[in-house]
Amino acid sequence: MSAPAAILGPVPKITAVAGDITEQRVDAIVNAANAAMRGGGGVDGAIHRVGGPAILRDCVHRFPDGLATGDAGWTTAGDLPARWVIHTVGPNYNAGQRDRSLLESCYRRALDVADEIGARTVAFPLISSGIFGWPSWDAIEAAVETIAGAETRVEEVRLVTLDSEMHRDVLAALAEWTPLRILQGVRFLHQHGYHRLRVLPGLSPSGMSWRIAITNADNLNHDWDDPRVIDRGSALRYTTGQRAAFAGGEVTVASTPEAVGELILNALPDTTANEDDPDYVSWFAELVDLCEVSKSLPVAYADLFDASGGWKLGSGARYPLPPDPPSVTPRRPE
Repeated sequence: MSAPAAILGPVPKITAVAGDITEQRVDAIVNAANAAMRGGGGVDGAIHRVGGPAILRDCVHRFPDGLATGDAGWTTAGDLPARWVIHTVGPNYNAGQRDRSLLESCYRRALDVADEIGARTVAFPLISSGIFGWPSWDAIEAAVETIAGAETRVEEVRLVTLDSEMHRDVLAALAEWTPLRILQGVRFLHQHGYHRLRVLPGLSPSGMSWRIAITNADNLNHDWDDPRVIDRGSALRYTTGQRAAFAGGEVTVASTPEAVGELILNALPDTTANEDDPDYVSWFAELVDLCEVSKSLPVAYADLFDASGGWKLGSGARYPLPPDPPSVTPRRPE
């Protein structure tokens, strides 16, 4: 998982759709075109076939010299249920075009064009992942990360795949960001005064799932030889086995820290803004900064794990234990 570019505005809602892109009722669908812009196979051929000759006529008129790899432009959608087709030319991996920045440019330029024509809902295929041979896992990551990091007024992006296995892989890629977004949501709440909010991250006994409990400071025992939540009913819990499901909602790469913070407060209604523990807030903010840079998640407990040297990050790096809270009366279960 590599960090997307800084998100400067609202991220469009990104959803995975199993189906036919020519059937999407959106403002614009994106065509994985070839450089000649005269139709072709795969998605390109399907869009021209279903949309009818009006699309090709518009391509000839608007792109007499074709379109460069990584660039995008629009035409009518002809008989398609969409209003526009945004054409973009992906790099041909099989022909040696393996510069990932060209693939990322396709998504950015397509969203630029969507903004130019006023499209607010856009459906993308996984560009270059078909006959151009771009490895599917990297094609999915390029799509998700580039869309999440783009400045755009598009409100909804659909990533449409016909293949059921690839659809599952897109869902997994969207959910891969859930743990980091949860940490960012807690950081957001800290910045807005909820200083007593605490996290306890760890690994399941199998080591296969990352877990986190979110609760108030007086609901943790603060013993790092045996870290645990005192009253489990007063804590919000998440495990990566839940994918994107969190706190009665869904958290993905497109979720903002503010939206995640709102889910947390809804799930923990007794949480109050105390603004009385700046040391912990600073400690946690630096931890999340490291998680964003190192692409790893913190671990405070696991089988045979000794936390005396600090929390674990990634391949073994340690982060200092959290500072003691300024006067906490531990809660005891009734």
